[in-house]
Amino acid sequence: MTSKEIEHRTEFNLMPYNTLRINSIADDVYFPSTVEEFTLLLANLDNPLIIGGGSNILLSSKGIKRPVIITKHLNKVDIDPPVFNIETGVSVSKISDMALELKLHGFEFLIALPATLGGAVCMNAGANGQAISDYFISAEVYDSAEDKILTFSKDDMNFTYRNSKLKNQGRYILLSAKFELIKADSYESIKNLMDENINKRKDIQPTLKDPNIGCVFKNPLDSNLSAGRLLDECNLKSCPVGGAMVYYKHANFIINFNNATSLDYLKLMKEMQNRVYEKFNVLLHPEIVYIGDDKEELELWNNLIRA
Repeated sequence: MTSKEIEHRTEFNLMPYNTLRINSIADDVYFPSTVEEFTLLLANLDNPLIIGGGSNILLSSKGIKRPVIITKHLNKVDIDPPVFNIETGVSVSKISDMALELKLHGFEFLIALPATLGGAVCMNAGANGQAISDYFISAEVYDSAEDKILTFSKDDMNFTYRNSKLKNQGRYILLSAKFELIKADSYESIKNLMDENINKRKDIQPTLKDPNIGCVFKNPLDSNLSAGRLLDECNLKSCPVGGAMVYYKHANFIINFNNATSLDYLKLMKEMQNRVYEKFNVLLHPEIVYIGDDKEELELWNNLIRA
C-alpha cells in the first residue's frame, strides 16, 4: 500500500464493533476514511474481514488473524429526492431518519436495525413486509478477483430471502448503493410505520442493552412456522450455555448475559438446531455468520451449516 495515512491499529479488541459485545482481539485493524482508501486496502490485504455495524457476525473469542477493515468513516449520503446514493458504512437508522425528513417511503423498517448499509444490502435485510432490495437501483462493488470496480443492477445482485450475490462469496464488496424511494402522502404515515417497527422490536426482540447479533436462524422455507415459533415450541426460551442464553421473549435470539464466548454461542446454537430437528424434523439454517479459525469452533460451525 502506498498511503501512510490510513488509520491502523494492532492487537485491537473488536468488542465495541460487534453487537454481541464479544471480546475478540484482531491482529490488524484498518479504518479507511474514503472509498479510495477502502479500495486500496481491498486491493492489498489478503482476505480482509469487513465490519460495519457488527451485527449478524459471531467473532471468535480466540481472536481474528485476518486483517479487519472497519467502515464506520465511509458515511457519505448524496440525495437527489427521491434517489439516495449511500456509502457502505452509513448507519441504516440514519438513512431511515433522513427519508422521514424528506417525506419518502421505503426505509421505515431500517429504523430498528443495528446495521450499516453494507451488511443490510449483503444479507437483503428486511422486516415487517419491507426489504432493502425493494427500492434498490444499483450498486458500486469492488471485484476482488479482478481488482476493479463494477456497477451491479438489481438483477445482477440476485436478491433472495436474506441473501444476495455479495453474501458468503467474498469476491464482491459493496462500496455504495443507489435507491429510489416513493413520495408519501404525509410524515405521519412514515413516522407511524417507523414507530410500529421500533415498538414491535421492543416488545418481542432484545435491544442492544441485551447484547445480541440478531436472529440466529433463518425461517425455514418449507414450513409454515417461523424459526422463532419452532424454537419456542421446544421450550428453549431462557436456555443457557455458559454466558450465552436464548432470549426470554423470543427464542430465535441469543443474548450475551454473562461474558459469553463464541464457543458458548455455537454450542447453544447446536442445541437449538438439534431440538427443533428432533421434534419437528425441520433443519434450521444459520442466519448469522461465524468468523474465526479455532479448530473446535470451526468443527461446531461446519456441523451447523452442513447438518
